[in-house]
Amino acid sequence: MNEAAEHRSGGKPRRLKVGMSINDRMLPILTGQVTAPSIELQFESATPSALFWRALHEGAFDVTEMSLAAHAILKSRGENPFVGLPVFTSRMFRHGSIFVSSTSGIMTPQDLAGRRVGIPEYQMTAAVWLRGILQEFYGVKPAQISWVTGGVNKTGRKERIKLDLPSDVRVEAIDDTATLSDMLLANKIDAIMAPQVPDAFRHGDDRVRRLFSDSRQVEEAYFAETGIFPIMHLAVVRRELLAAEPELLAPLFHLFDDARRMALSTLTDADAPYVMLPWQVAAAEQTRTLMGDDYWPYGIEPNRQVLATFIRYLDEQGLLAKPIDVEDLFAGNPSDCWALPASATAPG
Repeated sequence: MNEAAEHRSGGKPRRLKVGMSINDRMLPILTGQVTAPSIELQFESATPSALFWRALHEGAFDVTEMSLAAHAILKSRGENPFVGLPVFTSRMFRHGSIFVSSTSGIMTPQDLAGRRVGIPEYQMTAAVWLRGILQEFYGVKPAQISWVTGGVNKTGRKERIKLDLPSDVRVEAIDDTATLSDMLLANKIDAIMAPQVPDAFRHGDDRVRRLFSDSRQVEEAYFAETGIFPIMHLAVVRRELLAAEPELLAPLFHLFDDARRMALSTLTDADAPYVMLPWQVAAAEQTRTLMGDDYWPYGIEPNRQVLATFIRYLDEQGLLAKPIDVEDLFAGNPSDCWALPASATAPG
């Protein structure tokens, strides 16, 4: 009897190979504080970019963290081996992810027009969000910038998926021996837009600065205006696995959601701080005041506006092969599945 048949017969829990980066949303599962009787997850952790590559090029996981952009683009091409769960493993405001050369003369977002800007990958989620924000709120279109791709601090980074771009968009890859951080210091590019902080900035080199020196305030104002907390990554499941065993869908979702709820509750625990931040509890309380009690929700409906905005940005940037909507990102008939009673167990 194979493992799937054993699971269906009421025997052993179904073991699934999972690729996820380690974060507070995953720790309750890793430590066994949250469990699902019908599922056993075997975690393999790595950086998100390494997980994405292995998932897309090696088929390494049953369940994995995935770039929202790659997931949506491949879905539009009919080439996606995964279906999505509305489990959003990474979210981040990105105004603070634009770094400029101090000698570039770039003082405002509009000054990026006509410049050479480095990004790790053109289609990556953070870059899609930033290009969308630049166009919608500052009037700078992607075609007005010359894009340069490569690793921020490490050499050899490549696009994970093949690009198919509008003819007016200019993208060039840097040499395999170069990094964007070094090119910024050498004035070979004017700015970097990336999730990774350039080494030069991290080390206090005054030749590099953030475009938005008050990025926290700018991001708070952006959220107040739009209600958007940008989604970066989501959890996905191998399409063939879910087709064969659709009963895995609900317990997987509820397992991740219970872990998220536990992680959220620990941030305001003043007895033993959850992370190494002196004012963690105060920061959590301030965030809840600004963004609401459940500011990192899972599920489709609480995130519909965010997802629809991201899909619009992908379409405006010519990255979709055909139109898609929010439901296309997720497993079939999700509205029923996400409404089921939680199957995971956690301390009350």
